[in-house]
Amino acid sequence: MIEKFIAKVPSRIWAEGRPGKAKQWEAEFNVASWVRVAGASGQVQLVVRYVDNSNDRSVLVDSAEVTGEGSALLSGSVLLRLSAEVEQVQVSLRLADAAMNFVVEELFMQRRGSALGASDKLISNF
Repeated sequence: MIEKFIAKVPSRIWAEGRPGKAKQWEAEFNVASWVRVAGASGQVQLVVRYVDNSNDRSVLVDSAEVTGEGSALLSGSVLLRLSAEVEQVQVSLRLADAAMNFVVEELFMQRRGSALGASDKLISNF
């Protein structure tokens, strides 16, 4: 699988509700993206990747099989185990074939139970 960076997640999304003095904490997020794929058939995967304390971790959100040209809604709930020293949270797309071209239509990430409005959880509208 070939991993392609989509977007960096703003801290206003992943840090919301973070315990003040906790060295480690968990948070569950809903993540969704519309992706158009062309050029080749194969599997696509939506992944949340985060770096903290020099560890690079990734969590699979969802995967879909695409044939030729089409769209896929990739969505799911992920649990992130974060430390107090989170450097970055980002979303990536894994592609089965290097010939696959993609366009991300929209990308959302929201902490479960959060009262954020739609514009607060929109990471990017490509």
